[in-house]
Parts: sequence; structure tokens; C-alpha cells
Amino acid sequence: MRRALTARLLPLAFCAALSACVVVPLPQTDTGGEPAQFLENPSGAQLNALRQSKGLAALSYSPVLQKVAQGHADDMARMHEMTHIGSDGSTIGERIKRRGYNLRRGAENIAETGRGLGRAMEIWTNSPPHLSNMLMEDVKEYGLARNGDYWVMVVARVK
Repeated sequence: MRRALTARLLPLAFCAALSACVVVPLPQTDTGGEPAQFLENPSGAQLNALRQSKGLAALSYSPVLQKVAQGHADDMARMHEMTHIGSDGSTIGERIKRRGYNLRRGAENIAETGRGLGRAMEIWTNSPPHLSNMLMEDVKEYGLARNGDYWVMVVARVK
């Protein structure tokens, strides 16, 4: 219980490590989450409004990064744990590359909240590491997904 409470209170942010990796596929079971169409519009609007308020270019929605985010949201829901490490030991960089994305730079924000996308965005905006990920100047695309109370945002750019 204490670990779960700590995980909810301490925001986590992880920038992708761009090192070689052993690829271990995630299970392909779809456990739910929001449809990509729902997430493409509202999340992009909130994320891009934030970026534009800081003088940064808007990010484009990426179906590949959407799948990365959804896969990790599903994985956290299966584990009942908010973590940047996948159940197979994978990092965000490994998860992005395994989807065939030619990763140059990327980052991942995660949150656990039952109060919706607005609350996840509020948590990330009020956390300096998460805010830094959303305001990275050299990323071009995003994906955002949820499964239950678990939210994942991935931002990245190709080489």
C-alpha cells in the first residue's frame, strides 16, 4: 500500500536511453483503453496548446507512438503498478524501437489517476520533469493512451 501511495505522489519522468537492446515482445492481448480517435483530438489540443503558449511548435499525432503508449498503459494495468519499466524489463527507448520507429530522441510521461485526461495533464504540467518532456524542442510527434487509471504520453522524433 505504501509503495502504491508513493508511486501516486511522486511524479516520474524518463527520457529514452538510446542504447542497443534485446527485444522481447509484449503480449499482444488488448485489454482495453481509449480508442485512438478519442485520444488524438483532446490530448493533442491540450498538449499543443501548452506547447504553443511557450512558443513551441505543435506535435503531430503518431499512430506508432500511440501504439507504444497504449502497450505500456495496458502493461501497467496488467501489473497494477505505475512504472517506466515494462513487465519484460523494457525501457521507453526499447518499446519505441520495437515498433519500428527510427528513434532519435524520446520521452515518456506516466500517471495514475481516475480523474481523466485533464487531471493527468495537470499532474504532468505541475511536475518539472514531466513538463520538460512535454516541452522538448526537438521532438515532433506524440501518442497518448490510457487503460483504467493508467495514462502514458510518449513524445519522440525520428532520426
